[in-house]
Amino acid sequence: MIKEKGQTLLEVLLAFSASILVLSAIIIGITTSLSNTQYTKNQNLANSYSKEGMAVVRQIRDSSWPKFSSYTTTTYCLNQSSVALTESVLPSLTCGPNVAGVFSRSVKFEHASASCIADPSCSGPACLRGSKVTITVSWSDNKCPVGNPICHKVELITCFSNIDQKQAP
Repeated sequence: MIKEKGQTLLEVLLAFSASILVLSAIIIGITTSLSNTQYTKNQNLANSYSKEGMAVVRQIRDSSWPKFSSYTTTTYCLNQSSVALTESVLPSLTCGPNVAGVFSRSVKFEHASASCIADPSCSGPACLRGSKVTITVSWSDNKCPVGNPICHKVELITCFSNIDQKQAP
């Protein structure tokens, strides 16, 4: 009879340990799933914000090619619901969180870019080259390593030219 009581206690402890292991695995799985869902949501939002930023740059190009051409190779910040670019004032040439309080959206111009040649068979400085525009949307979350505050980014790169621009009479 005494052996049976000890055996029952051991069975209860084993069942309890197995239950704790199963619950721990379920909790870890749910936590990982929620973290991945949040990352995917942020990545989709960043893609949308980069497309929105490119639409703003396109609007600037369409309204005034000289204004578009006047942007230098410095980093410009594009705030949420803004149609104007502001030059980055931070020493690292980055923009602070300026979209939804989480995302940092920046714009860089590279005029007469070699990667934007209109006619690939053309060579030399006489060839028409477009302006390369890079929209970068970055953010951080709990997956970022210590010392790297913003570790995720989405970049959208497009070449613009004034070929399709209507000439003023």
